[in-house]
Amino acid sequence: MNKKSLIIYGASSYAEMVARYFQHDSEYDVVAFCVDSAYLKQNEINGIPVVTYEEIEDHFDAENHSIFAAIGYKSVRTHKALYEKVKKLPYPIVSYISSQAIIDPSSKVGANCLVLPGVILEPDTCIEENCFINSGAIVCHHSTIKAHSILAAGSLVGGLTTVGESSLIGFRATIAELLVLGEETLLAAGSVLLQPAEAHTMYAGMPAKAVRRHYDTGIVLSASPQSTHS
Repeated sequence: MNKKSLIIYGASSYAEMVARYFQHDSEYDVVAFCVDSAYLKQNEINGIPVVTYEEIEDHFDAENHSIFAAIGYKSVRTHKALYEKVKKLPYPIVSYISSQAIIDPSSKVGANCLVLPGVILEPDTCIEENCFINSGAIVCHHSTIKAHSILAAGSLVGGLTTVGESSLIGFRATIAELLVLGEETLLAAGSVLLQPAEAHTMYAGMPAKAVRRHYDTGIVLSASPQSTHS
């Protein structure tokens, strides 16, 4: 089978992981990594060339190449901003859905989404653009994950629940059914959320309570979230 050609925007270890999934479990062959010139630190990753964002169109035509923005979540606002930057390029944007995920046919998955092995999307779930649903996460029926959000490995979203835009649900965290979470909600690893969540707020504990707000900074998990385009 002749595979389609794919460019990965990003050059971190996270981008490398995403490339491996595409290489071994999709119709795409990764032909290049792409990064802004200011962050260019290497010329290749695992034998695949790394080119700059500024020169990408000089090397690869949009007719025969697609792109995926593999920007991790040290800063969720950066995750969103760099995806919006990629949208300005002429390339079609694709998603990765693992062959080992269980996806009900009624579910919807937007552009630039990552759905890793062991994920379960129950009937009538909606995953909006640029969401990363990591290994073993479960989204129960009639729930919506708004754009640019991340569900960490093993997390659970109850039925008829809405997770607000640019939110981050931590490792093995649980959200009860029938809840609405505001934008930029951060739920700490292992926490159990039983109440609606206010925007720009971190929740932690069992049951989870509001512990701090991050309106000015957004969700940041590193002191230097933009240093590697991770």
